[in-house]
Amino acid sequence: MFTSLDLANHFGFKIINGDIKSLNRQIIVPELDRPGLELLGLFSYHEKKRIMLIGNKEMALITNAKNDDIYQNCLKICNPECPAVIITHGNPCPEPLLRAAKENDCPIFGYDSDTSQLESDMYVYLTEALAPKTAIHACLLEIYDIGVLIQGESGIGKSEISLDLIKKGHRLIADDRVNIAAVRGHLIGTCPESIYGMMEVRGIGIIDVSRMFGINSLSKSSRIRLLINLVSFNRNEPLERVGMKTDRFEILGESIPLIKLPVSAARSMSEIIETAVTNYKLKDYGYDTGYEFQKRLEELHEKQEMKKREAELFLKQKNDDMQSSSSDKSSDNRGE
Repeated sequence: MFTSLDLANHFGFKIINGDIKSLNRQIIVPELDRPGLELLGLFSYHEKKRIMLIGNKEMALITNAKNDDIYQNCLKICNPECPAVIITHGNPCPEPLLRAAKENDCPIFGYDSDTSQLESDMYVYLTEALAPKTAIHACLLEIYDIGVLIQGESGIGKSEISLDLIKKGHRLIADDRVNIAAVRGHLIGTCPESIYGMMEVRGIGIIDVSRMFGINSLSKSSRIRLLINLVSFNRNEPLERVGMKTDRFEILGESIPLIKLPVSAARSMSEIIETAVTNYKLKDYGYDTGYEFQKRLEELHEKQEMKKREAELFLKQKNDDMQSSSSDKSSDNRGE
């Protein structure tokens, strides 16, 4: 649960009104409102669950209107579902607003900075704080600046392969458990605080990655753009060979590409994963190797068909010439 007090602590708001109960009002939407129309008494499209920002324009409305009218309108603004009212630019709280907030036990915060800047910063912060979240069993690394989830059944070697990738200069975000949030259409992966920078390697135990490979081997978070699923090598299982087909995997309503890679002792999995990520980046930049290969095959097939048609046409023309020559000789013989 994310509360008004959490927001106040993050931005350093000054508490003007509110007790412990009101400060624990839950924030459930990231959108914010500047209640200019509401201060004039227009509540047709009022969103009760939004945080209200009172800037210089709203202060001018309050100053130039009758106190009783403003008080009645502020009672509706400071409703029990409103998480908080924030007064910006260091302005003092108007008496009608403070009276209405006390009556409805609504939190009021003060802030010294600009309203528009605060609105922008708060929206970004709230979309992340209120984003849908989940956790999955996987490793998350940043490979060539691409957030890559590495999944696979227990014991297949995820941590060992991740360790090899870290030694090659790629960065670890999380080992074994990854926290994921859907933020503004992107999947953002982070590591639980208790295991940040740690990896479990079978036969060795827990290792501290930053101490062994340097602080640059870690990253706090990464946008997840690719999922690699490690599977046991099976000759009888059909796997993609050309690369024309792209599987997808859905997390929190967002879809990312999925690549299945068979694991065997003879394969250098870290290099294969680097190749898979590079190929993904090429596709992202508009170059699809599978498509280009298919296009090359089609061009070769068209050339072969053209040569075949030319050969058939040549043979047909030769046969026609031979028949024409035979016909001319027959005519000459009859003339003699």
